Amino acid sequence: MCCRCCGVTQQKVWVFGLGTLFAVSGLFFVIWWPDIIDDVVMKSLPLTPTSRTFDKWEELPIPVYMKMYLWNWTNAEEVKLHGAKPNFQQVGPYVYREERLKMDLQWHANNTVSFKPRRTWFWEEQMSGGKQTDLVTVPHLPSIAAAASMRDSLKPIKVGFNIALNANGGALYATHTASEWLFDGFYDEFLHYAMSLNNPLVPPVETDQFAWFLNRNNSENFEGVFTVHTGVGAIKEMGEIKFWNGVNHTGWYEGECGRLNGSTSDLFVPDEPKEKALTIYITDTCRIINLEYTGQSYEIEGIQGWKYEVTPHTFDNGQRNGNMKCYCPVDRQPNNCPASGATDLGPCGNGAPMYLSADHFMYADESYSSTVNGFQPDYERHNFFIIMERKLGVPLEVNAAVMVSLLIEPDEDIDILKGIPSFYAPLFTSSSSAVINKELAAELKLALNLPSIGRYTGIGFLCLGCILLAVGIFLTLKRKWYGQAAADKLALINSDTQHTNDSIRADQ
Repeated sequence: MCCRCCGVTQQKVWVFGLGTLFAVSGLFFVIWWPDIIDDVVMKSLPLTPTSRTFDKWEELPIPVYMKMYLWNWTNAEEVKLHGAKPNFQQVGPYVYREERLKMDLQWHANNTVSFKPRRTWFWEEQMSGGKQTDLVTVPHLPSIAAAASMRDSLKPIKVGFNIALNANGGALYATHTASEWLFDGFYDEFLHYAMSLNNPLVPPVETDQFAWFLNRNNSENFEGVFTVHTGVGAIKEMGEIKFWNGVNHTGWYEGECGRLNGSTSDLFVPDEPKEKALTIYITDTCRIINLEYTGQSYEIEGIQGWKYEVTPHTFDNGQRNGNMKCYCPVDRQPNNCPASGATDLGPCGNGAPMYLSADHFMYADESYSSTVNGFQPDYERHNFFIIMERKLGVPLEVNAAVMVSLLIEPDEDIDILKGIPSFYAPLFTSSSSAVINKELAAELKLALNLPSIGRYTGIGFLCLGCILLAVGIFLTLKRKWYGQAAADKLALINSDTQHTNDSIRADQ
């Protein structure tokens, strides 16, 4: 606008017009923009082949590190020969970078999508606290699990089993390298013998190789097929597990304890109350895990998140919370349930006496940790937690730490178990950790700040509009518009001339 080029009327049109436009726009941004942009952002979240969410969901864009700790049995021979109290030393971590990719996607008409999760691990020597060649002594799970399954058998059957166990590589413990225990695997004589058995009472053995994660690396079939809701048409169901391998109940635990729900940890329901617990299902844990709201907030990459973690109730079996009673296997109810603090994995592990708990038996009943030396639970190091931004449902930091242990009990009919104490032997600890990176955080901050950006922009527009209107009113009242004096003078001259002309006409 050039004041020298415009008349007074044009100046008023420009000033009052722009003032009104900025004021109205400001009111729009202040009053309606936050709700409008929130609605736009929420509508962009559901999972579709073309949504911005899809690429980040299909292939996780941030690095995940799996820290594996093994437990070295330092006095295994003394325990075997003299019944000494077992001593275990946690070694590691053996760190692997994890890449996650969802395979064989199938989109369904009921707004769900099915996929197979594939995980690929890469050794990170610089981040590790041990070498893959470290020799580690660990309880021999195949022998101990087989012996446990025979515990209540008739004496003659146990005698025959003991002979076969001794003649075919049965052992209380074994020593191998860390890489062999974790991924590479090793030949196991007892498993080779078990493969040759043609006994319908014996669970089928598919390989004579053993490792905790045997054939897992880069496998798209190991974890099965998940079906989750995309959030289309029902944003409050986004990421919720509907089926796993075609069913919505694992069958391993009764009632609600076996029902599939929650998230696979890759996609969460947005805009939930911060007090609501997070529920995740991890195939390796055989169960859902509820992470409770702590009330603690953290700022990560400039984004506020809330902390959710395991509690003393997480691995309860009904002692602390009656609703958790269903995690006690049916064949152990009602009076032989595990003590609080560890979940019996027998139902999903072919009856092997394995247990899932927090690392170092944190929060568990003393009856677990008191049976061996070596446990030193530390909340800061061993806690299982997620720090979550609840508005968009994005994890900012994750540390998923769990420990798997094996119950070893004496049996006078089985040579490898004769004369030993009863104890819970830690086998390994798995801790998957991830922190949001700067690139993803920048996108997240922009989406979270759009309502505020619009609101403050609106306030600026409103202030500018009010200033323009106030200036316009002031200039009008004071008649200070550019050229106003000349216009007034011309108007006065015109008025006097008109008055003179009128007087002349009147005299005539």
